[in-house]
Amino acid sequence: MKTKNITSAIVLHFVLVIACLVAVYPVFIMVFGALKSAQELSSNAAGLPIVPTLDNFSRLINYNSGLIVRTFFNSIFIATTYTALTCIVASLAGFAFAKYKFTGRNVLFMMLLITMMIPPELNITPLYLIFSKLGWLNTYQVQIIPGIANVFSLFLMRQYMITIPDSLIEAARIDGASDFKIFRTLILHMSVPAIGALAILQFLSKWNELLYPKIMLTKQELMPIMVILPTLNELDSARSVPWELVLAGCSLVTVPLIIVFLIFQDKFLSSVTMGAVKG
Repeated sequence: MKTKNITSAIVLHFVLVIACLVAVYPVFIMVFGALKSAQELSSNAAGLPIVPTLDNFSRLINYNSGLIVRTFFNSIFIATTYTALTCIVASLAGFAFAKYKFTGRNVLFMMLLITMMIPPELNITPLYLIFSKLGWLNTYQVQIIPGIANVFSLFLMRQYMITIPDSLIEAARIDGASDFKIFRTLILHMSVPAIGALAILQFLSKWNELLYPKIMLTKQELMPIMVILPTLNELDSARSVPWELVLAGCSLVTVPLIIVFLIFQDKFLSSVTMGAVKG
């Protein structure tokens, strides 16, 4: 029996290693390609760089008078602010739906869930008309404010906060704590795993957003980097697509995502394994 378990473990680990290599290999191609010259990339696309160079990153920084750098920091500001506001709003709304009893609570919650069935692309035209009337086009707020009260975030926080025992809240009320103090000192503290998972998901979603800002913005200096990055394909019209520069840009935009995951990974893994631990 013991031999059978060892064999199963070996097979399982072998499959996981293969799956990991398949998932990570394109990332290595991207990073190594960013360190190659155009000539070496065309002749040695999949191998290690023979003569590593950082010239691609220098060209990227100087692209269009530093536009990549400006849009890179635009994306960091927009995604960070959006994520923080979304976590705050979702936590407050989730607390209300999870722990307050009011007339029509379940009906209202179901109506909100139904809106998740509407494709986001259908909302772009009415949103464009609304924000054009408000004068929000070509601004940072049009990229941040819409969507911070999204239903997915509310659902995630509500489902997590339901698991917090009501007895803890009642005990806090008996001790004289106000609702805001209960939320700030008790609910938020116990909801850290869910907030960490939500922060990763929302930052990733906002960072990778392309269609919405491309429609709402026309000024390049206000755009996120994901809108500008595809224009690298048009950098050199005298020859084919400068893939070494495209790979350098792709490598650059993955750095904040890795940093955010490293910061919140413990909370994210805690939220993923919460059900198993409770069981």
